[in-house]
Amino acid sequence: MHYMVNIYKDIKIINADNLTYAGNLENLKGVENNPNYTFVEADICDKEAIEDISNNNGIDYVVNFAAESYVDSSIRELEVFVKTNVLGTATLLNAAKKQW
Repeated sequence: MHYMVNIYKDIKIINADNLTYAGNLENLKGVENNPNYTFVEADICDKEAIEDISNNNGIDYVVNFAAESYVDSSIRELEVFVKTNVLGTATLLNAAKKQW
């Protein structure tokens, strides 16, 4: 996130994160007060939350960094892996398609 916020200073970046085991607000120190950055606590599988973010912010691009890629977790909790990686991505794409 630091890289994106600091490189793309003319682009408003909205970070939607559900703050699960991998989410940590401490990791965002240094960008949280940046004028082109906004944090929203939201699950990318939550259709209403994602559509609200999309509709209220004039989204031009969607980048999904929410993939569940930790192998041990994906094996133990396959449903969480599939929900985030497949359904979450579909939710993001559908919200973008609807808004665009």
